[in-house]
Amino acid sequence: MNLPDFHQRPLAVTRADVPKLMGWQVTLPECRTPLDAWDMQRDDAPLLRSLFSSFRPRRHLEFGTWQGFGTCLCLESCDATVWTINLPDGETKSDGSWAYGERVVDEKLSPPGAIAANYGVDELGPRTYHRTDAASYIGRLYRERGFGHRVCQIYCDTRQWDNSNYPAGFFDSAFIDGGHAPEVVASDSRKALQSVRSGGLMLWHDFCPAPETRDFDSVRGVQDGLAFVWPELSSQLQYCFWINPSWLLMGIKR
Repeated sequence: MNLPDFHQRPLAVTRADVPKLMGWQVTLPECRTPLDAWDMQRDDAPLLRSLFSSFRPRRHLEFGTWQGFGTCLCLESCDATVWTINLPDGETKSDGSWAYGERVVDEKLSPPGAIAANYGVDELGPRTYHRTDAASYIGRLYRERGFGHRVCQIYCDTRQWDNSNYPAGFFDSAFIDGGHAPEVVASDSRKALQSVRSGGLMLWHDFCPAPETRDFDSVRGVQDGLAFVWPELSSQLQYCFWINPSWLLMGIKR
């Protein structure tokens, strides 16, 4: 199957088209969730599992660990070792609030060392919230599932990560799902492109050009960041396409 030229913008392909393009003897899972009601852990996870199990990277690079859900998808689907990067103290919004947090009713179930804030008491008890992309929450899922020996956790702003310490083409695949500010997406995309081998797999999360998702901040940030570096990305990719329906952009390094 041949794609028309994608150098002006990413193309859209169906889930049935992806195995044909890649030469895989698999059927990717279908999903009927409306794109504006999409949930990564419910709707993109089965697709990511299929992509990882079909491509089978040995060295995988991930921008944005959070609690390690995406890391586990790769680890459970193939024999890869994963290098994954996250801010040690979590992402902060422009107004100073946490980007990711949740209420914890039973603090006995939370990891030690979590960053917490208390906002009084209500009928459920203390209104305690934990920052879920910082401190001991980072990567908690892959640790709990016994995958720690296959993970290299890096704590820093991805814009400060020095990928020159790795040989060019060291990684078989990369998943860009860190900060959603355009300048972060552009930087992560450039570093991923430098780090992934020829023929390697590149994936971006929160990419969805459907009209009903244009008001999502994460989608807008990813698409703006990719637009900024698109000429250099497209010149070094053999394929690049949005998998419809999903919130995933997929590329193959030339």
